[in-house]
Amino acid sequence: MSQLPAGTIGDAIGVLLFTFICLFTNILLIWLYWVSHERLSYVALIAYFALLCTTSSIIQQIYNYTLWDDLMWAQLYYIEANYNNADVIFNNGNFGFMRALAIIRLFCYIIESSYLMTYSIHMVLTIYGYWGTRRSAERIYIVASRIVPFVLDVITIGLLQTSAVQSSFLAYMIVANVQAVTSCAVGVIIISIIINKYVNTKLSWRYETASSRNSKGWKLLFRTSEGSKRDSEPPQVQISRTLPTVFDNNWLVFRLCIAIVLISAFMVASVVTHLPQRDDVARDAQADQPDLSAGRARSNIIGYIYGVTPGLAIWIVFGLTRTFRQIMYEKFVPRRWRLKETKPPPQNPWSPSYDVQGPNDRLESNVARVIMNVDYPLDDMRRIARRSSSPELMTAPFLVYDPASSQSRSDLPVSRESDIIWHG
Repeated sequence: MSQLPAGTIGDAIGVLLFTFICLFTNILLIWLYWVSHERLSYVALIAYFALLCTTSSIIQQIYNYTLWDDLMWAQLYYIEANYNNADVIFNNGNFGFMRALAIIRLFCYIIESSYLMTYSIHMVLTIYGYWGTRRSAERIYIVASRIVPFVLDVITIGLLQTSAVQSSFLAYMIVANVQAVTSCAVGVIIISIIINKYVNTKLSWRYETASSRNSKGWKLLFRTSEGSKRDSEPPQVQISRTLPTVFDNNWLVFRLCIAIVLISAFMVASVVTHLPQRDDVARDAQADQPDLSAGRARSNIIGYIYGVTPGLAIWIVFGLTRTFRQIMYEKFVPRRWRLKETKPPPQNPWSPSYDVQGPNDRLESNVARVIMNVDYPLDDMRRIARRSSSPELMTAPFLVYDPASSQSRSDLPVSRESDIIWHG
């Protein structure tokens, strides 16, 4: 039986339902990485701690809603005895079991943001070809970037339990937020760099009129490393395709923008939400009875949303790539509901429109068979970087259209980690 005030039951049910949705998407993302044999990748590690955070939130919500009145009275007595303690202020008077759950969630917030930063650093260095000639350094980074954030997080939680830190609210805020806020800030900057690189690469396509077919198409420009000689540069090959706009597929940019917005919101909320709690605790310490109003309960209920949203956000950003969408489509959509793939009818060789491939046509076809999926890499990209003959990953085209390719989709090799398709 819930002890929540009248009029807040609906809010509690709604937030709890949203929390279970985040839990489901979090488990789904973990399953996608397990079936893809990427169980220790950066994103998988983030998902594990996000799952722990969401689970602790569900436990605390049920515990809090059920014993609302009793907990508020006990919390009042605890605040009156310890209102000068920075830990009491930071946790808004939570103690005992509630405080233990709050510490678990704080640990998860810090480690999630740290792994996001180390993953972003690894990804952007891979994009710019830094690991191309530094394999041993990459291996060291991969191991260290998984261990060091965890150790620093443990040290942070340990420092928060010391009396020296708990004696000053400012010191407590700095220790509790410095690792998470710094990681989020670096992650936002790096993701912005990745978006800029992606957009600039798509803009490298030159729109022009194809004289042979009297139709508009795109000109594909191959990029080579700066140190290469002009004599060795490959000829530019034109591949015609009618496209409505250079940004014909903005799903990747949309997902990365979601990541930037949510990370920025998390970074601001980590600091802003705790600042008013100093006055709230001081006011509660002077009160004769706890605030059992519907407004106080509703504010407490809504506060749970901020902590469980990462479980949904990481699935949107990392779990909706083309490869993972295909896995979910094949596993969860019944066969009778799937769209039937229709093959184009064979072309009549006696038709005037039938073209026999010449040497130039074969060259265009071979070039067009180097395809990079528009989804762009969103997980460990080292495998793809190693396949490129150039030190720069961007030497391969981003968008190539192959109207003459006879390979079916099932024949194309798919990289699990980076969601990039290469064949040729």
